[in-house]
Amino acid sequence: MLDERLWRDASGRLTFDLSTVTAEHYPALCRNIADTFKLAPAMESSLVGIDQMFWEFCRNDQVISLDWDVWMGFMIVAKTTTAESLVHEIAIWATSELQNLPRQ
Repeated sequence: MLDERLWRDASGRLTFDLSTVTAEHYPALCRNIADTFKLAPAMESSLVGIDQMFWEFCRNDQVISLDWDVWMGFMIVAKTTTAESLVHEIAIWATSELQNLPRQ
C-alpha cells in the first residue's frame, strides 16, 4: 500500500498522498507531523485557500511541503532531495496512524 501512494510529481519530487484526509483535519495533522518529526516552519511559506493549502517545514537541510487540495487530499512533498528519506518516514507513520480517518 505504501508504494502505491509514493510517486514523483511533474517536477520529479517524491510525493506521498492520502486521499482520506479532509480539509478540516489538515491543520491538526500538520502540527502533529511537525511535533512528531521535530520539524520547524520553513521561512514564511504557507498558503490557505478554499481548495488548496500548503505549509513548508524543515529539519536541518530537509525541506518538505505538507499540502492539501480538493483533488488529491493530503500530500507530503520532498522539496529537496535530502528530504526524500523524511517523506518515507512520515509516510510510514501516517499510514499506520491515520488509517481510521473518516473518508471524504
